[in-house]
Amino acid sequence: MAIIDIMIQQERDTGSAAEDLRLVSRIAAGDPDSWEEFVTRFTAWSIYRARKLCEGYCRRPDAACGLLLVSNRLNGGRIFSRGGECGTGMDSYIWIMEQLKKRVPAYGAKNNCRLSTFVWRILNSKEFYVDWLRWKYGRVF
Repeated sequence: MAIIDIMIQQERDTGSAAEDLRLVSRIAAGDPDSWEEFVTRFTAWSIYRARKLCEGYCRRPDAACGLLLVSNRLNGGRIFSRGGECGTGMDSYIWIMEQLKKRVPAYGAKNNCRLSTFVWRILNSKEFYVDWLRWKYGRVF
């Protein structure tokens, strides 16, 4: 299933902007169950984005991406690599989730905007990409 299909299906399954706003309010208040719900909803997107970020910067092309291995294991498949496993993608995924946890309290459901739209905008913004580069490589530019 393509990422756009997953997005459309999640949009149908997740209720309304008002429900999204309540979820974000509970996350901001420190409710671990709400954060778990958020992670469940947006893990596929975060894995996708982490893989896209890492593709152009991979220093271990002989190794299997840890994100790809996890994703395939979740779907019942397996990938084996003679070059071992690269953890850069998983580190990026964790960084992405930490950034979303910091940024998602700014969600205000303006104009009935859904949380999924807000998260997708964050994940694909130039600012987010530059922040990732700075986290990964330091302030080199």
